[in-house]
Amino acid sequence: MPKAPVNKTKPQVTIPGVKAGNIKAKKNGANRVKKPAGKPRVQVSFEDAGTASNLPESSTRKTDDVKGKGRAQGGSDNGDGDVDMYTANLKTDDEDEDQKPDISKLNEEARIQKGSSTRNEKFLVIAGSYEKNMYGLEIDVKDYQSSNPDTTPPIVKPIFIFPAHLSCIKTVAASPGGGKFLASGSDDEFVKVWDLRRRKEIGSLSQHVGSITSLVFPTRSHLLAASEDATISLFRTRDWALLRSLKGHSGRINSIDVHPSGKVALSVGKDKTLKMWDLMRGRGAASLALGVEAEVVKFSRNGKHFAVLTPQGIDVYTTRMTKIGSIPSFKRLHDIVFVETGETELLLTGTEEGKLLLYRLDLSSESVEKATACQLVGTLGGHSNRIKAISHMKMELADGPVDFISTVSSDGKINIHDLSRAAMGMKSVSVEDDETPPVATYDTKGSRLVCCCTAEVFRGKSQAQVKTEVKHETGVGKEEEGSIDGGDDFYSQSGEESEEEQEENAEDEQEVEGEYEMEDE
Repeated sequence: MPKAPVNKTKPQVTIPGVKAGNIKAKKNGANRVKKPAGKPRVQVSFEDAGTASNLPESSTRKTDDVKGKGRAQGGSDNGDGDVDMYTANLKTDDEDEDQKPDISKLNEEARIQKGSSTRNEKFLVIAGSYEKNMYGLEIDVKDYQSSNPDTTPPIVKPIFIFPAHLSCIKTVAASPGGGKFLASGSDDEFVKVWDLRRRKEIGSLSQHVGSITSLVFPTRSHLLAASEDATISLFRTRDWALLRSLKGHSGRINSIDVHPSGKVALSVGKDKTLKMWDLMRGRGAASLALGVEAEVVKFSRNGKHFAVLTPQGIDVYTTRMTKIGSIPSFKRLHDIVFVETGETELLLTGTEEGKLLLYRLDLSSESVEKATACQLVGTLGGHSNRIKAISHMKMELADGPVDFISTVSSDGKINIHDLSRAAMGMKSVSVEDDETPPVATYDTKGSRLVCCCTAEVFRGKSQAQVKTEVKHETGVGKEEEGSIDGGDDFYSQSGEESEEEQEENAEDEQEVEGEYEMEDE
Protein backbone atom coordinates (compact mmCIF):
# COMPACT_ATOMS: atom_id res chain seq x y z
CA MET A 1 0.00 0.00 0.00
CA PRO A 2 1.58 3.34 -1.03
CA LYS A 3 2.54 5.65 1.80
CA ALA A 4 0.26 8.63 2.24
CA PRO A 5 1.89 12.04 1.61
CA VAL A 6 2.97 13.75 4.82
CA ASN A 7 1.38 17.05 5.84
CA LYS A 8 -0.75 17.27 2.70
CA THR A 9 -3.67 14.97 3.23
CA LYS A 10 -5.09 14.75 6.73
CA PRO A 11 -5.94 11.22 7.90
CA GLN A 12 -9.52 10.13 8.24
CA VAL A 13 -9.55 8.63 11.70
CA THR A 14 -12.29 6.20 12.67
CA ILE A 15 -12.89 5.75 16.37
CA PRO A 16 -14.86 2.68 17.49
CA GLY A 17 -18.44 3.63 18.24
CA VAL A 18 -18.20 7.11 16.69
CA LYS A 19 -19.83 7.81 13.34
CA ALA A 20 -18.10 9.96 10.76
CA GLY A 21 -19.05 13.61 10.95
CA ASN A 22 -20.39 13.26 14.47
CA ILE A 23 -17.94 15.77 15.94
CA LYS A 24 -19.84 19.00 16.56
CA ALA A 25 -18.04 22.27 17.16
CA LYS A 26 -19.28 24.64 19.81
CA LYS A 27 -21.16 27.74 18.70
CA ASN A 28 -18.32 30.03 19.67
CA GLY A 29 -15.85 27.91 17.75
CA ALA A 30 -13.97 26.86 20.87
CA ASN A 31 -13.22 23.39 19.56
CA ARG A 32 -12.43 24.33 15.99
CA VAL A 33 -8.76 23.80 15.35
CA LYS A 34 -7.39 26.17 12.75
CA LYS A 35 -3.90 26.65 11.44
CA PRO A 36 -2.76 30.20 12.16
CA ALA A 37 -2.50 32.35 9.06
CA GLY A 38 1.15 33.02 8.33
CA LYS A 39 3.74 33.30 11.07
CA PRO A 40 2.68 34.39 14.56
CA ARG A 41 3.52 37.96 15.40
CA VAL A 42 5.03 36.96 18.72
CA GLN A 43 8.18 34.99 17.94
CA VAL A 44 10.49 34.88 20.92
CA SER A 45 14.16 34.41 20.14
CA PHE A 46 16.26 32.90 22.90
CA GLU A 47 19.30 34.98 22.01
CA ASP A 48 17.24 38.15 21.58
CA ALA A 49 15.13 38.45 24.71
CA GLY A 50 13.12 41.44 23.49
CA THR A 51 9.44 40.72 22.97
CA ALA A 52 6.69 42.43 21.07
CA SER A 53 3.50 43.68 22.64
CA ASN A 54 1.39 42.41 19.75
CA LEU A 55 -0.37 39.07 20.02
CA PRO A 56 -0.93 36.49 17.28
CA GLU A 57 -4.26 36.78 15.52
CA SER A 58 -4.86 33.04 15.49
CA SER A 59 -7.81 33.10 17.86
CA THR A 60 -11.17 32.18 16.39
CA ARG A 61 -12.84 34.96 18.34
CA LYS A 62 -12.27 38.69 18.05
CA THR A 63 -12.06 41.10 20.95
CA ASP A 64 -14.94 43.14 19.54
CA ASP A 65 -17.20 40.12 19.97
CA VAL A 66 -16.89 40.28 23.75
CA LYS A 67 -19.84 42.20 25.11
CA GLY A 68 -19.33 44.31 28.18
CA LYS A 69 -15.79 43.03 28.71
CA GLY A 70 -12.63 45.10 28.51
CA ARG A 71 -9.26 43.97 27.27
CA ALA A 72 -6.43 43.98 29.79
CA GLN A 73 -3.42 46.00 28.75
CA GLY A 74 -0.56 43.77 27.68
CA GLY A 75 -2.72 40.67 27.97
CA SER A 76 -4.95 38.51 25.86
CA ASP A 77 -8.68 38.52 26.55
CA ASN A 78 -9.86 34.94 26.35
CA GLY A 79 -13.41 35.83 25.44
CA ASP A 80 -14.82 35.99 28.96
CA GLY A 81 -12.86 38.93 30.28
CA ASP A 82 -10.23 36.77 31.95
CA VAL A 83 -6.59 37.59 31.33
CA ASP A 84 -4.53 34.77 29.89
CA MET A 85 -1.67 33.83 32.22
CA TYR A 86 0.80 33.51 29.37
CA THR A 87 0.04 36.87 27.74
CA ALA A 88 -0.62 39.16 30.68
CA ASN A 89 3.03 39.71 31.57
CA LEU A 90 4.58 40.41 28.18
CA LYS A 91 7.42 42.86 28.74
CA THR A 92 8.38 45.76 26.52
CA ASP A 93 11.86 46.34 25.15
CA ASP A 94 12.70 49.04 27.70
CA GLU A 95 12.28 46.66 30.63
CA ASP A 96 14.94 44.44 32.12
CA GLU A 97 15.55 41.73 29.54
CA ASP A 98 17.89 39.69 31.72
CA GLN A 99 15.47 39.20 34.59
CA LYS A 100 15.18 35.48 35.35
CA PRO A 101 12.30 33.74 37.10
CA ASP A 102 12.78 33.09 40.82
CA ILE A 103 12.52 29.30 40.94
CA SER A 104 12.54 29.20 44.74
CA LYS A 105 9.33 31.23 44.81
CA LEU A 106 7.81 29.09 42.08
CA ASN A 107 8.37 26.01 44.23
CA GLU A 108 6.13 27.52 46.88
CA GLU A 109 3.54 28.57 44.31
CA ALA A 110 3.34 25.21 42.58
CA ARG A 111 -0.22 23.94 42.76
CA ILE A 112 -0.61 21.61 39.79
CA GLN A 113 1.41 18.59 40.89
CA LYS A 114 2.30 16.03 38.23
CA GLY A 115 1.19 12.56 39.27
CA SER A 116 -1.11 14.18 41.79
CA SER A 117 -3.21 12.01 44.07
CA THR A 118 -6.76 11.22 43.03
CA ARG A 119 -9.55 9.46 44.95
CA ASN A 120 -11.04 7.86 41.85
CA GLU A 121 -11.09 4.09 41.65
CA LYS A 122 -9.96 4.08 38.03
CA PHE A 123 -7.34 5.74 35.88
CA LEU A 124 -6.41 5.63 32.22
CA VAL A 125 -3.22 4.60 30.46
CA ILE A 126 -2.79 5.84 26.89
CA ALA A 127 -0.01 4.47 24.68
CA GLY A 128 1.16 5.18 21.13
CA SER A 129 2.93 2.78 18.80
CA TYR A 130 5.32 2.76 15.87
CA GLU A 131 2.48 1.20 13.84
CA LYS A 132 0.44 4.45 14.23
CA ASN A 133 -2.07 2.93 16.66
CA MET A 134 -3.19 4.48 19.92
CA TYR A 135 -4.25 2.29 22.85
CA GLY A 136 -6.47 3.37 25.72
CA LEU A 137 -6.72 1.22 28.86
CA GLU A 138 -8.94 1.68 31.88
CA ILE A 139 -7.27 0.47 35.09
CA ASP A 140 -9.80 -0.41 37.80
CA VAL A 141 -8.22 -0.57 41.28
CA LYS A 142 -11.44 -0.54 43.31
CA ASP A 143 -10.78 -3.91 44.99
CA TYR A 144 -6.99 -3.68 44.99
CA GLN A 145 -5.13 -3.54 48.31
CA SER A 146 -1.44 -2.77 48.15
CA SER A 147 -0.70 -4.14 51.62
CA ASN A 148 -2.45 -7.48 50.96
CA PRO A 149 -0.35 -9.95 48.92
CA ASP A 150 -3.50 -11.97 48.09
CA THR A 151 -5.50 -8.97 46.89
CA THR A 152 -7.48 -8.81 43.67
CA PRO A 153 -5.15 -7.43 40.98
CA PRO A 154 -6.10 -4.28 39.07
CA ILE A 155 -8.54 -4.95 36.25
CA VAL A 156 -7.28 -3.81 32.85
CA LYS A 157 -9.98 -3.00 30.31
CA PRO A 158 -9.16 -1.79 26.76
CA ILE A 159 -11.52 1.06 25.90
CA PHE A 160 -10.16 2.13 22.52
CA ILE A 161 -7.65 0.97 19.91
CA PHE A 162 -7.45 2.79 16.59
CA PRO A 163 -5.01 4.24 14.01
CA ALA A 164 -4.55 7.83 15.16
CA HIS A 165 -1.89 9.15 12.75
CA LEU A 166 -0.31 8.61 9.35
CA SER A 167 3.09 7.84 10.89
CA CYS A 168 4.69 6.68 14.13
CA ILE A 169 3.19 8.21 17.28
CA LYS A 170 6.10 9.72 19.20
CA THR A 171 4.44 11.43 22.17
CA VAL A 172 1.13 11.60 24.04
CA ALA A 173 -0.04 13.87 26.87
CA ALA A 174 -3.25 14.23 28.89
CA SER A 175 -4.45 17.43 30.51
CA PRO A 176 -3.97 17.29 34.30
CA GLY A 177 -6.48 17.43 37.11
CA GLY A 178 -9.10 15.29 35.39
CA GLY A 179 -9.07 17.43 32.25
CA LYS A 180 -10.75 16.13 29.14
CA PHE A 181 -8.05 16.66 26.51
CA LEU A 182 -5.59 14.16 25.08
CA ALA A 183 -2.89 15.29 22.66
CA SER A 184 -0.76 13.07 20.43
CA GLY A 185 2.23 13.97 18.27
CA SER A 186 3.62 12.07 15.32
CA ASP A 187 6.17 11.92 12.53
CA ASP A 188 3.36 13.14 10.26
CA GLU A 189 3.98 16.64 11.74
CA PHE A 190 0.49 16.90 13.25
CA VAL A 191 -0.58 17.39 16.84
CA LYS A 192 -3.92 15.61 17.16
CA VAL A 193 -6.32 16.75 19.89
CA TRP A 194 -8.87 14.32 21.33
CA ASP A 195 -11.78 14.52 23.75
CA LEU A 196 -11.07 11.77 26.28
CA ARG A 197 -14.60 11.78 27.69
CA ARG A 198 -16.43 11.30 24.40
CA ARG A 199 -13.52 9.61 22.62
CA LYS A 200 -13.74 11.94 19.66
CA GLU A 201 -11.16 13.74 17.61
CA ILE A 202 -11.41 17.50 18.06
CA GLY A 203 -8.96 18.40 15.31
CA SER A 204 -5.33 18.78 14.25
CA LEU A 205 -2.72 21.44 14.99
CA SER A 206 -0.37 21.91 12.04
CA GLN A 207 1.89 24.67 13.31
CA HIS A 208 5.12 22.68 12.95
CA VAL A 209 7.05 21.56 9.86
CA GLY A 210 8.86 18.66 11.51
CA SER A 211 8.06 15.60 13.59
CA ILE A 212 6.40 16.32 16.93
CA THR A 213 8.81 15.11 19.60
CA SER A 214 7.34 16.18 22.94
CA LEU A 215 4.00 17.35 24.37
CA VAL A 216 3.07 18.60 27.83
CA PHE A 217 0.08 20.36 29.40
CA PRO A 218 1.39 23.03 31.84
CA THR A 219 -2.22 23.43 33.00
CA ARG A 220 -5.61 22.25 31.79
CA SER A 221 -5.87 25.43 29.73
CA HIS A 222 -2.57 25.32 27.80
CA LEU A 223 -0.52 22.88 25.71
CA LEU A 224 3.19 23.00 24.85
CA ALA A 225 4.45 21.20 21.73
CA ALA A 226 8.08 20.71 20.65
CA SER A 227 9.26 19.64 17.23
CA GLU A 228 12.23 18.74 15.08
CA ASP A 229 11.88 22.21 13.51
CA ALA A 230 13.62 23.61 16.64
CA THR A 231 10.56 25.51 17.92
CA ILE A 232 8.18 25.20 20.86
CA SER A 233 4.54 26.20 20.41
CA LEU A 234 2.22 27.29 23.20
CA PHE A 235 -1.49 26.76 22.52
CA ARG A 236 -4.56 27.78 24.50
CA THR A 237 -7.04 24.93 24.83
CA ARG A 238 -10.12 27.17 24.90
CA ASP A 239 -9.90 27.95 21.18
CA TRP A 240 -6.56 26.27 20.32
CA ALA A 241 -5.06 29.64 19.44
CA LEU A 242 -1.29 29.83 19.10
CA LEU A 243 -0.05 32.15 21.86
CA ARG A 244 3.70 31.81 21.44
CA SER A 245 6.34 30.35 19.19
CA LEU A 246 9.51 29.98 21.26
CA LYS A 247 12.74 29.91 19.28
CA GLY A 248 16.27 29.40 20.56
CA HIS A 249 17.45 25.90 19.74
CA SER A 250 19.52 25.43 16.60
CA GLY A 251 18.36 21.88 15.95
CA ARG A 252 15.81 19.22 16.81
CA ILE A 253 14.16 19.53 20.25
CA ASN A 254 14.04 16.13 21.93
CA SER A 255 12.16 16.83 25.15
CA ILE A 256 10.38 19.54 27.12
CA ASP A 257 9.04 19.62 30.67
CA VAL A 258 7.29 22.22 32.80
CA HIS A 259 7.90 23.24 36.40
CA PRO A 260 5.01 22.23 38.72
CA SER A 261 4.04 25.92 38.95
CA GLY A 262 3.42 25.99 35.19
CA LYS A 263 5.52 29.14 34.79
CA VAL A 264 8.92 27.78 33.71
CA ALA A 265 9.84 25.16 31.11
CA LEU A 266 13.03 23.27 30.25
CA SER A 267 14.02 21.87 26.86
CA VAL A 268 16.92 19.82 25.48
CA GLY A 269 17.86 19.01 21.92
CA LYS A 270 20.31 18.14 19.21
CA ASP A 271 22.30 21.36 19.73
CA LYS A 272 23.65 19.88 23.01
CA THR A 273 22.18 22.64 25.16
CA LEU A 274 19.59 22.86 27.91
CA LYS A 275 17.37 25.92 27.81
CA MET A 276 15.10 27.39 30.45
CA TRP A 277 12.02 29.33 29.30
CA ASP A 278 10.06 31.94 31.21
CA LEU A 279 6.53 31.13 30.08
CA MET A 280 5.05 34.16 31.81
CA ARG A 281 7.15 36.53 29.71
CA GLY A 282 7.43 34.27 26.69
CA ARG A 283 11.19 34.27 26.32
CA GLY A 284 14.38 32.43 27.17
CA ALA A 285 15.65 32.73 30.74
CA ALA A 286 18.87 30.71 30.85
CA SER A 287 21.01 28.28 28.88
CA LEU A 288 23.45 25.52 29.79
CA ALA A 289 25.92 23.83 27.44
CA LEU A 290 25.75 20.08 28.11
CA GLY A 291 28.43 18.97 25.66
CA VAL A 292 26.27 16.03 24.60
CA GLU A 293 22.84 15.64 23.03
CA ALA A 294 20.27 15.06 25.79
CA GLU A 295 17.22 12.90 25.14
CA VAL A 296 14.91 13.65 28.10
CA VAL A 297 14.55 16.37 30.75
CA LYS A 298 12.22 16.08 33.76
CA PHE A 299 11.45 18.27 36.78
CA SER A 300 11.14 16.68 40.21
CA ARG A 301 7.70 16.66 41.84
CA ASN A 302 8.63 19.43 44.26
CA GLY A 303 10.25 21.50 41.52
CA LYS A 304 13.54 21.91 43.40
CA HIS A 305 15.70 20.01 40.90
CA PHE A 306 15.56 18.28 37.55
CA ALA A 307 17.21 15.39 35.71
CA VAL A 308 18.70 15.18 32.24
CA LEU A 309 19.03 11.86 30.39
CA THR A 310 21.94 11.48 27.95
CA PRO A 311 23.57 8.48 26.22
CA GLN A 312 26.13 8.45 29.07
CA GLY A 313 23.57 8.30 31.88
CA ILE A 314 21.53 10.66 34.05
CA ASP A 315 22.60 13.95 35.63
CA VAL A 316 20.65 15.70 38.39
CA TYR A 317 20.77 19.50 38.63
CA THR A 318 19.45 22.15 40.97
CA THR A 319 17.23 24.84 39.48
CA ARG A 320 20.35 27.03 39.46
CA MET A 321 21.76 24.53 36.95
CA THR A 322 24.37 23.13 39.34
CA LYS A 323 25.03 19.39 38.97
CA ILE A 324 24.48 17.56 42.27
CA GLY A 325 24.24 13.91 41.25
CA SER A 326 24.95 11.46 38.44
CA ILE A 327 23.95 7.96 37.39
CA PRO A 328 26.56 6.78 34.87
CA SER A 329 25.54 3.99 32.52
CA PHE A 330 27.41 2.04 29.86
CA LYS A 331 24.10 0.89 28.39
CA ARG A 332 21.43 3.12 26.95
CA LEU A 333 18.64 4.23 29.28
CA HIS A 334 15.14 5.29 28.26
CA ASP A 335 12.93 7.91 29.90
CA ILE A 336 13.03 9.15 33.52
CA VAL A 337 10.35 9.86 36.12
CA PHE A 338 10.51 11.34 39.62
CA VAL A 339 8.29 9.83 42.33
CA GLU A 340 7.91 10.85 45.97
CA THR A 341 6.92 8.05 48.36
CA GLY A 342 6.57 9.47 51.84
CA GLU A 343 9.86 11.14 52.71
CA THR A 344 11.74 9.22 50.03
CA GLU A 345 12.34 10.60 46.56
CA LEU A 346 12.92 8.09 43.79
CA LEU A 347 14.19 8.44 40.25
CA LEU A 348 13.00 5.75 37.82
CA THR A 349 14.56 4.88 34.47
CA GLY A 350 14.13 2.10 31.90
CA THR A 351 16.84 -0.08 30.36
CA GLU A 352 17.46 -1.79 27.03
CA GLU A 353 16.89 -5.17 28.73
CA GLY A 354 13.36 -4.26 29.82
CA LYS A 355 14.11 -3.50 33.47
CA LEU A 356 12.89 -0.51 35.44
CA LEU A 357 15.60 0.75 37.80
CA LEU A 358 14.73 2.57 41.03
CA TYR A 359 17.23 5.05 42.47
CA ARG A 360 16.87 6.70 45.86
CA LEU A 361 17.91 10.36 45.84
CA ASP A 362 19.76 11.83 48.81
CA LEU A 363 20.59 15.38 47.83
CA SER A 364 22.08 16.48 51.14
CA SER A 365 25.38 18.35 50.93
CA GLU A 366 27.26 15.41 52.48
CA SER A 367 25.92 12.91 49.93
CA VAL A 368 26.66 15.27 47.06
CA GLU A 369 30.27 15.64 48.21
CA LYS A 370 30.66 11.86 48.52
CA ALA A 371 28.98 11.27 45.14
CA THR A 372 26.34 9.05 46.78
CA ALA A 373 23.33 11.18 45.91
CA CYS A 374 21.81 8.43 43.72
CA GLN A 375 21.67 4.85 45.01
CA LEU A 376 20.09 1.88 43.24
CA VAL A 377 17.51 0.37 45.60
CA GLY A 378 15.31 -1.82 43.44
CA THR A 379 14.41 -3.28 40.06
CA LEU A 380 11.02 -3.83 38.45
CA GLY A 381 10.66 -6.49 35.75
CA GLY A 382 8.04 -7.73 33.34
CA HIS A 383 9.40 -6.70 29.92
CA SER A 384 11.55 -8.68 27.50
CA ASN A 385 12.71 -5.70 25.44
CA ARG A 386 13.65 -2.04 25.96
CA ILE A 387 11.35 0.14 28.05
CA LYS A 388 10.46 3.16 25.94
CA ALA A 389 8.32 5.28 28.27
CA ILE A 390 7.28 5.56 31.94
CA SER A 391 4.31 7.31 33.54
CA HIS A 392 3.18 7.78 37.14
CA MET A 393 -0.24 7.99 38.81
CA LYS A 394 -0.83 8.30 42.56
CA MET A 395 -4.16 6.92 43.79
CA GLU A 396 -5.87 7.18 47.18
CA LEU A 397 -7.14 3.68 47.96
CA ALA A 398 -8.82 2.20 51.01
CA ASP A 399 -5.51 1.17 52.58
CA GLY A 400 -3.71 4.42 51.77
CA PRO A 401 -1.99 6.16 48.85
CA VAL A 402 -0.50 3.96 46.15
CA ASP A 403 1.96 4.96 43.42
CA PHE A 404 1.19 3.15 40.17
CA ILE A 405 3.88 3.11 37.49
CA SER A 406 2.94 2.38 33.87
CA THR A 407 5.60 1.26 31.41
CA VAL A 408 5.50 0.49 27.69
CA SER A 409 8.04 -1.52 25.76
CA SER A 410 9.07 -2.60 22.30
CA ASP A 411 7.85 -6.07 23.31
CA GLY A 412 4.26 -4.81 22.93
CA LYS A 413 3.31 -4.98 26.61
CA ILE A 414 1.86 -2.30 28.88
CA ASN A 415 2.77 -3.09 32.49
CA ILE A 416 1.30 -1.63 35.68
CA HIS A 417 3.56 -1.67 38.76
CA ASP A 418 2.70 -0.94 42.38
CA LEU A 419 5.64 1.13 43.54
CA SER A 420 4.35 1.14 47.10
CA ARG A 421 4.58 -2.66 47.21
CA ALA A 422 8.02 -2.66 45.61
CA ALA A 423 9.22 -0.09 48.16
CA MET A 424 8.54 -2.48 51.04
CA GLY A 425 11.68 -4.46 50.24
CA MET A 426 13.86 -1.61 49.06
CA LYS A 427 17.48 -1.63 50.12
CA SER A 428 20.78 -0.66 48.59
CA VAL A 429 21.81 -3.33 46.08
CA SER A 430 24.71 -3.88 43.75
CA VAL A 431 23.01 -6.37 41.43
CA GLU A 432 19.68 -6.39 39.61
CA ASP A 433 18.63 -10.00 40.19
CA ASP A 434 15.62 -9.39 42.44
CA GLU A 435 12.92 -8.07 40.13
CA THR A 436 9.44 -7.13 41.31
CA PRO A 437 6.83 -8.28 38.74
CA PRO A 438 3.98 -6.02 37.58
CA VAL A 439 0.57 -6.25 39.23
CA ALA A 440 -1.20 -6.07 35.85
CA THR A 441 -0.25 -6.46 32.18
CA TYR A 442 -1.86 -5.83 28.80
CA ASP A 443 -0.33 -7.39 25.68
CA THR A 444 -0.87 -5.62 22.36
CA LYS A 445 0.32 -8.74 20.52
CA GLY A 446 3.35 -7.35 18.74
CA SER A 447 2.96 -3.58 18.57
CA ARG A 448 6.17 -1.63 19.06
CA LEU A 449 5.06 0.81 21.74
CA VAL A 450 6.84 4.16 21.83
CA CYS A 451 5.16 6.47 24.34
CA CYS A 452 2.59 6.55 27.12
CA CYS A 453 0.84 8.79 29.63
CA THR A 454 -1.68 8.39 32.45
CA ALA A 455 -4.87 10.35 33.02
CA GLU A 456 -7.42 10.70 35.75
CA VAL A 457 -10.91 9.42 35.07
CA PHE A 458 -13.63 12.03 34.78
CA ARG A 459 -16.23 11.57 37.49
CA GLY A 460 -19.44 12.36 35.67
CA LYS A 461 -22.88 10.79 35.62
CA SER A 462 -23.09 7.08 36.20
CA GLN A 463 -24.07 4.74 33.40
CA ALA A 464 -27.38 3.97 35.12
CA GLN A 465 -28.22 7.67 35.39
CA VAL A 466 -27.46 8.24 31.72
CA LYS A 467 -29.52 5.26 30.55
CA THR A 468 -32.45 6.40 32.69
CA GLU A 469 -32.31 9.86 31.13
CA VAL A 470 -32.08 8.41 27.61
CA LYS A 471 -35.03 6.12 28.24
CA HIS A 472 -37.06 9.01 29.63
CA GLU A 473 -36.33 11.22 26.61
CA THR A 474 -36.65 8.64 23.83
CA GLY A 475 -39.07 6.18 25.36
CA VAL A 476 -36.71 3.27 24.76
CA GLY A 477 -33.48 2.07 26.27
CA LYS A 478 -31.56 2.92 23.12
CA GLU A 479 -28.22 4.66 23.26
CA GLU A 480 -28.01 8.12 21.77
CA GLU A 481 -25.98 8.78 18.67
CA GLY A 482 -22.39 9.36 19.69
CA SER A 483 -22.37 6.93 22.60
CA ILE A 484 -19.44 4.56 22.71
CA ASP A 485 -19.16 0.86 23.54
CA GLY A 486 -22.37 0.82 25.52
CA GLY A 487 -21.20 3.74 27.62
CA ASP A 488 -18.81 3.77 30.54
CA ASP A 489 -19.70 5.35 33.84
CA PHE A 490 -17.32 8.28 33.40
CA TYR A 491 -18.17 9.32 29.84
CA SER A 492 -21.02 11.58 28.78
CA GLN A 493 -23.31 9.67 26.43
CA SER A 494 -24.75 12.60 24.51
CA GLY A 495 -23.28 15.20 22.20
CA GLU A 496 -24.01 17.98 24.71
CA GLU A 497 -21.92 18.78 27.76
CA SER A 498 -23.10 17.41 31.08
CA GLU A 499 -23.57 19.70 34.07
CA GLU A 500 -20.30 18.39 35.53
CA GLU A 501 -18.44 19.23 32.31
CA GLN A 502 -19.97 22.70 32.14
CA GLU A 503 -18.88 23.38 35.71
CA GLU A 504 -15.35 22.14 34.99
CA ASN A 505 -15.12 24.24 31.83
CA ALA A 506 -16.08 27.25 33.90
CA GLU A 507 -13.30 26.35 36.34
CA ASP A 508 -10.84 26.12 33.45
CA GLU A 509 -11.85 29.59 32.31
CA GLN A 510 -11.20 30.97 35.78
CA GLU A 511 -8.00 28.99 36.25
CA VAL A 512 -5.82 32.01 35.63
CA GLU A 513 -7.43 34.10 38.34
CA GLY A 514 -7.56 31.17 40.75
CA GLU A 515 -3.96 30.01 40.48
CA TYR A 516 -1.89 32.88 39.16
CA GLU A 517 -1.69 36.40 40.49
CA MET A 518 -0.75 38.72 37.66
CA GLU A 519 1.83 41.40 38.32
CA ASP A 520 0.69 44.99 37.95
CA GLU A 521 2.47 46.73 35.12
